[in-house]
Amino acid sequence: MFPWGKFPFNEDLKKMTDQMNPADIQSYVNDMIKKYIPSQWENSGDTKTENPFNASATGNTQEKKPDAAVFETFDYVFIRIQLQNEEQQKQIKFFHTSNQAIIENFFEIGDRHIITLPCLVKRKGATALVKDLILEVQIPKNIDMQYTEVDISEKF
Repeated sequence: MFPWGKFPFNEDLKKMTDQMNPADIQSYVNDMIKKYIPSQWENSGDTKTENPFNASATGNTQEKKPDAAVFETFDYVFIRIQLQNEEQQKQIKFFHTSNQAIIENFFEIGDRHIITLPCLVKRKGATALVKDLILEVQIPKNIDMQYTEVDISEKF
């Protein structure tokens, strides 16, 4: 058990914890949770309520993000993005760095979205294909062999 008589605990704290009722603690925790969770989240099991992480539900002005799925195989990183219409296919631009994918003009001209890739990728060799309004980008993985062994000596 805990050493209640030792620092930083004192007798007042021990008396207070002995007098606490678990039901009182539970009701206090429930009251505090209700104060800090927005009312939209209370009916989270209801299918008609909005997603609690949606910007309109929380009141935050977060930007919309493309519906993108990122996964990797042994040799490639794949990014699949659901397009809304064929016009979007004509205006979208896709770039990538060694660890990020950048999508421009997705919702409107000038907007920019960044997707962090799960591993390092090569600068060259990426291909993109649109089929049934799904943009699929295939980027070859880069095997990062840039590490150096450090000798450990016993000299003092």
